[in-house]
Amino acid sequence: MRHIVCFILLLGFFKSYSQTGNYFLSHYSPGKERFSNVCFDMVQGDRGVMYFATRSGVLEFDGRNWDLISGNGAVYSLQLNRQKEIYWSGTNGYGKVDTSVPGDHKLKVLSGEGVSDVYKNLIVNDKLYFVTEQAVYIEQKNQPVTIIKASNLTGSFGTIFELFGAVYINTQRGGIFKVGDDKLLRSALDIPADADVTFSSGMNNFYILGLSNNKVLLTGEDLRMKELNMEDQAYADASVVVNGNWVNRDLFVLGTLRGGMIFVQSGSGNTQEIVNYNTGLPDNEVYTLMLDKSLCVWAAHEYGFTRVAPYLPFRSFSHYNGLAGNLLCATSFEGKEYVGTSLGLFRLEKEEVYDEITYYEEVEVKPNKSQPSGKTKTPAGKDEKANPSQESKKKGFLQFFRRSRDEEKTTATEKDKSTTAKDNEAAPKDSSPKKTYRSVKKTQRVLRSSQYVYKKVNGIDAKVTQLFELDGKLIAAGLAGAFEINELTAKPILEEPILTGYASANLDVVLFSTYASEVRVFQPTEDDQWKSLNFLENVDDRIDAMVDGIGHELWLCALDKAYRLDIADGQVKNIQTISIDNPTYNNITCIHWNNDIILANDQGFLRFDRQKNIFEHIDSLAKPIHYFSDGENILYNDNHAWNILGKAHGQSNLQLLNLLQNLRFVSIDQNAENLWLITENNELYKFFGEKFTPYEAGNQPLLRAVRNNDTKVDLLNFEVSQNKSTVTFEVIQPDFLAPQSIEYRYRLKGLDEDWSEWSTNNYIINYPYLPADDYILMVQSRDIFGKVHELANVTFEVLPPYWQRPWFYALEFFVFSGLVLLSFRLSNRYRIISRLLSLLTIIMLIQFIQTVASATFETKESPVTDFFIQVVIAFLILPVEGYLRNLMFRSVDPSSRLYRFLEPKAGISRGKDNVS
Repeated sequence: MRHIVCFILLLGFFKSYSQTGNYFLSHYSPGKERFSNVCFDMVQGDRGVMYFATRSGVLEFDGRNWDLISGNGAVYSLQLNRQKEIYWSGTNGYGKVDTSVPGDHKLKVLSGEGVSDVYKNLIVNDKLYFVTEQAVYIEQKNQPVTIIKASNLTGSFGTIFELFGAVYINTQRGGIFKVGDDKLLRSALDIPADADVTFSSGMNNFYILGLSNNKVLLTGEDLRMKELNMEDQAYADASVVVNGNWVNRDLFVLGTLRGGMIFVQSGSGNTQEIVNYNTGLPDNEVYTLMLDKSLCVWAAHEYGFTRVAPYLPFRSFSHYNGLAGNLLCATSFEGKEYVGTSLGLFRLEKEEVYDEITYYEEVEVKPNKSQPSGKTKTPAGKDEKANPSQESKKKGFLQFFRRSRDEEKTTATEKDKSTTAKDNEAAPKDSSPKKTYRSVKKTQRVLRSSQYVYKKVNGIDAKVTQLFELDGKLIAAGLAGAFEINELTAKPILEEPILTGYASANLDVVLFSTYASEVRVFQPTEDDQWKSLNFLENVDDRIDAMVDGIGHELWLCALDKAYRLDIADGQVKNIQTISIDNPTYNNITCIHWNNDIILANDQGFLRFDRQKNIFEHIDSLAKPIHYFSDGENILYNDNHAWNILGKAHGQSNLQLLNLLQNLRFVSIDQNAENLWLITENNELYKFFGEKFTPYEAGNQPLLRAVRNNDTKVDLLNFEVSQNKSTVTFEVIQPDFLAPQSIEYRYRLKGLDEDWSEWSTNNYIINYPYLPADDYILMVQSRDIFGKVHELANVTFEVLPPYWQRPWFYALEFFVFSGLVLLSFRLSNRYRIISRLLSLLTIIMLIQFIQTVASATFETKESPVTDFFIQVVIAFLILPVEGYLRNLMFRSVDPSSRLYRFLEPKAGISRGKDNVS
């Protein structure tokens, strides 16, 4: 509940801003070899793993890995019951997804023989409903299957849906019926007679229903249907609504065939956001929708899957029309967004935008009077095609694709003939001639709500690399020079290529480092002009960064040195040169913070010690992997987390920056809580750092697979042999926010004394060799929010070689005992054989003792060390060997006590001889 409230507050915050930006999108694609371009349904398992119903089976995705659970046919629908079990239905019937064995998931068939083409399933109150065109199969635990068959009254079955625990179904002829235990009842729902229900979605005490005429109904427990007046109803009509889902109690989303997704406020009907190709969606044709545990919307389309995260404090600004070139910098100024690119400077402006929707409409073909009645000839060269929009209106988007699964095996003409024949068989017999339709391509220009577009700032036609302010003036700098920006007009300040610029608040001037190794200084005048100052005309070095110091102190930073300048009355009074440790000549950034001058490069952070007049390393800060500066702050990543050093120090939620890989520009906005971000793939985002604390429940890590010498291990009987003890564990925490940033650490109890270091690569754990012992593998994962999750302990045993196992020791003991007894039995008649057996027994016994001792005290550190240990063991065993030899050889003497103990009969016989 907490994250829903936060989400609503966040939406209200974004609504209060003029340029809100677009939702944050993440795209996933399994590749052509695993994806058939059509996904019919989606569900998220209780452990966080995503499952997709496709033509090839059930596709499984944990954020990193794609796996296909093949079912020898298409799967159309997936449902999750209260026990978190996943049920499927498809061409081969219906059943359950068996995920009990890690790495070996299967589709278990539950349906009887002859059941096929089950295009939809639904789970309500522990009852499972599986629907075909001609029957509804109702499964319930410990009860026989109930079958409700279609009749002439109903015709074929269509979409099945649920309202407040009751189940309803669309039919071809009879409208909507309520599904009872074993029969169909007339429905009292107030649904227009000419419309079918294409989807239903419930949250709290309200349901939304989508109709085949693209209308949306809202209803409470009284089942009084209220049509929602949507702001963009015209856009929905042109796009064809096929599915929908609640996002939270105040927002729902609609999926369309031609217009992407429409996020609508349930109270007012206003459009919150339209996610389509123009805002980053790869394709406007949305197959199906789903809401995951983190309140993110998944959409399936031809190119894979897109995850929309409305609650994240990121907004995209790179998909508005008009923006051109590679993005280089961005800032907000006087409520407007400016973006510098390789082609100039652009500003985001509000204007009306029209969307052009292309669609097909069914037009009746007038019969030719020269033709027999009821038979219409198709124009030559043109085959009639099924209209997707009309099919979707009948039975939903799924039906359209389910029916066309065999298109690859038939020609267009054969398909039309078979479809016509099938329709004629299903329809009631009528003597009147049948109407024939053909698809006609049409284009409709639909007015969208007022949107924003980028407009180019006049006067700049080259790369803009920097934007900053001085005294309420916006300055743009780049290869064309430096310009003062006024609305959509640029006034030149300096017309030569600029390397970097800086606005000095202490000196009230702007400084520009040029590619000619000069530093040019300009000061604004009262008549809105710029006056050139010449007090730095003697600088002859490449200056990469500039910053104000204490008072009128100015710092200029080159690649290997820094210049400290004391400036008074517009003149340089003193210059000091300080060396910088930068052996790789990487870019340097610098800031003035807490009366210190701080530099950053790939060697770490440096602080200027004024007493020693040198830059010293700050040991308390790790070396930055990535670092950016806006002149007042340094934002850096130390390979684990993002941090800020400077005026904005302490800003929260920076860990969310791990969502964006390979950042190449970061700038702090006028509001220090917000950041502008540009990624390597030319995406521009605005990050609202303090306005919302994101909520992600997080999932427990899973043991995805265990391999022993490239062979999968049966976890129910996890034992490996020491001579083949190469064991590899693959662990994964299902995550779709920042899966590549999940860190892992592990410890193998019985071998490792300490935990490994945190690393994103530790999800694969490999042990090339393990000595014989009992082990417990412990694994922890840490997400970008710092939450630590633990894998359930994995217990397993590495078995020693058979000659080191207890059963083999016991066998050796019995063999030795047998040899001793045999030697005594043969001592009277076969004295030589008895002695040989005794000697063999002593040798085997000594070797046995030495083998056990060597295995116990083996170090595996060095062969030399092990050799000396074996020599010591041999010396220790030597007295034992002598003692045993004397004992065994004496025991052969019939007069010995041991002999009489082992051979009591011989002792009695000898006693009799003595008596006689």
